Amino acid sequence: MLIGVLALVSTLFIIRGSTSNVPSIYDFTKRQTSGNTTCDTDQSKPPGDLTACGNSTLFFIWRPKARFIAPEGWMNDPQGLYQRDDGSFHAGYQCNPQHYQWGNISQCSAFSDDLTYWRDANGWQDSKTLYPSQIYDIRGVFDGSIIKKGWQGYPTTIYTSVFPAPLGATSNPAEQQGAETQSIAYTKDGGASWIKLKFGWGNNPVIWEWPVQNMSGFRDPYAFESPVLAKMLKGVTKATGDYFLTISGGVRLEADSSAGPRLYLYRQTRPNEVRHWTYLGPLVSPSANVAFSEWSGNWGTNFETAGVTRLNEKGEAYDDGSDARALDIVAMGTEQGRGGSHENHWPLWAAATYHNDGSGVSTTLDAVGVVDWGRVYASIFFPVSGKRSVLVGWIYEDDEDLVLTAQRGYQGAFTLFRDLFLK
Repeated sequence: MLIGVLALVSTLFIIRGSTSNVPSIYDFTKRQTSGNTTCDTDQSKPPGDLTACGNSTLFFIWRPKARFIAPEGWMNDPQGLYQRDDGSFHAGYQCNPQHYQWGNISQCSAFSDDLTYWRDANGWQDSKTLYPSQIYDIRGVFDGSIIKKGWQGYPTTIYTSVFPAPLGATSNPAEQQGAETQSIAYTKDGGASWIKLKFGWGNNPVIWEWPVQNMSGFRDPYAFESPVLAKMLKGVTKATGDYFLTISGGVRLEADSSAGPRLYLYRQTRPNEVRHWTYLGPLVSPSANVAFSEWSGNWGTNFETAGVTRLNEKGEAYDDGSDARALDIVAMGTEQGRGGSHENHWPLWAAATYHNDGSGVSTTLDAVGVVDWGRVYASIFFPVSGKRSVLVGWIYEDDEDLVLTAQRGYQGAFTLFRDLFLK
């Protein structure tokens, strides 16, 4: 077991301002329950029955003051993270504004100059920038990642477009092809709005066919460049694009006894073409419900929110394998492998060695660890200038039975942004 491979340097992270400057809708006195004498929010004495309090009356009581957090309502996975041409940052996140439970998932966005102070895209009232609007994504806009010079040279996100159908590793009936597809949208204004490609052949969705049968999931595309993989696969496949792509999922156990979670690898079929991708095979394919070690979590039955990076002692390594001190790192969220605790999720990382198997890539995992032992999931990398690889994840609430969720009026936040390097 490799101890301390990922050294995480925390960056202090402050939300959008003090409560004295928030809009009037957040005024605490307006959130008091009219005529309800059993709701007492006096923090100088033991609380009464807080479940008797009205919606959002506890909005400021436990709300984090040093985290990226939505203006209100539900938020979860980070998505669409990238550094803009002027050096500032766009951070997207899954959201359901005006609602405190998961549903109608859209991308909301915020901007920052320093990964510390953030301002909501298009104002706090509605910070949605990419949302369900087409037949192929009418159920939700799930996680996506960025190709900085994508469609017509604009920053482009490839995201999971979700259609109303059975969905997920444990759904009954099982998920079928077409429930989750991958689609393209691009921005001309730095992420304040996104334009989807047209629906139809040669446009959205750009990846709709499953690479294998009986899948347990097919989502969270992660686009990345890898000189290591490009060198290894030179002349091996007809795909020649600069970007590789992983899609998280798995194969259902009831359909195949050797099934388990999978990370599927694609490559741009041609350079500068974001609509066409060639499947290369599974990049990571462990057995289901097993652990690499007693300190390595559990693979569960399905992967989500995976990402790929390469690190050395200074941060991000962008070599073709010539840096003997660099390691390729894969991170993934796993489902159904935690005995019911932490909502049955593990956020894992693995040190990987890639191999040319003659037609694609296979991977040996040399070390596996837990990204964060708290209530954290969907941790993802993104590159930052200065050879930095930065990690951020989603913190989910521990009120799993929603006892005081309506009273809080929000759910979820981000972790601190953390620089990654080897030590």
